[in-house]
Amino acid sequence: MANYLALKKFVKLLLALFLLIALVSLYANMLHPRLFFGKKALSSPDTTAMNKGRDITFNSGGAALKGKIFTTAPSERKVPLIVFCVGSGDGSTMRNYAKMIDTLLLQNLPMDSIAVLCFEKRGLGASEGDWYSADFEQRAADAKAAADYAATLPYIDGHRMAIAGHSQGGWITQVGLAQYPETFVAGISMAGPAFPVREQLVNDYVNQYRCAGANEADAMKKAERQVSMDLFVTRFFPFQPNWAQLQVIKDFDPGIYLKKINAPILFLWGSHDALVSPEWCKASLKKYFPGNIPANFDTLTITGATHSFKLADICYHGPSSQVPYAPECKEALLSWVRKKLL
Repeated sequence: MANYLALKKFVKLLLALFLLIALVSLYANMLHPRLFFGKKALSSPDTTAMNKGRDITFNSGGAALKGKIFTTAPSERKVPLIVFCVGSGDGSTMRNYAKMIDTLLLQNLPMDSIAVLCFEKRGLGASEGDWYSADFEQRAADAKAAADYAATLPYIDGHRMAIAGHSQGGWITQVGLAQYPETFVAGISMAGPAFPVREQLVNDYVNQYRCAGANEADAMKKAERQVSMDLFVTRFFPFQPNWAQLQVIKDFDPGIYLKKINAPILFLWGSHDALVSPEWCKASLKKYFPGNIPANFDTLTITGATHSFKLADICYHGPSSQVPYAPECKEALLSWVRKKLL
């Protein structure tokens, strides 16, 4: 009898604990997220390139989003536009992307014949809203709102607007092309996965374990277990913005969007990308398209390039500021843009 009472008491305590976790989770995610997810101070990378742009503000779904538009074209001449989407997390700001945007786009493309628009995600920089509660369709809608705003400017050709994005921004590019074919006539997915979110998490962990010395089979087993644990823990303890975001996007699969894309799209990957394997991407595309990959899909793997398209080993974790960008990446972007937009 004593054992039964003790077990009953234990069960009650366990249920109370789960109820408490559920209530705190609800409070953190829906009722008062600001209490848990206050804005972090912006980092201080070299942002000189950002000073070249013109400040813009546009509205998307009730949120005022801030950004920059770059071009040296004369105001009376209409030029095509690329809307650039940053990657995941609260570190993905225009400030942190300044060097990449400047090197691969602003210094690389003929800016007297094209414009580039980039903007802060919801809740970052001076933009309103919360990035961690936005799914990929919302992010794509924000990119469309940016394009719609740009189309009202006298120097933007509203019939030649493309969407581009890096990392998670590559997924946004895929969604944007599928959802808004009347807006975006082309897209560039830079180090963007062509497979689901869960698979990308596994991909990341596999390379972490491999770089720590594990063989391929062991790395895969450990990665699968770790991702399952991450998804379980973040479901009940979403007390960090990245964890809350993971619960929003964890079931995302790009397949349904990829199959709707009819516009030209460039998938650009790095052979030393520890987060997004080009081989996994190619295998995934073959799974989505068992016959042949669509003719409007261009794929290119940059030899020796990392996730940021810099030339380094896949296991490199040192300072990156002095690591050069891959010249092949710059050449590929320029060539593709000339063919599809100019």
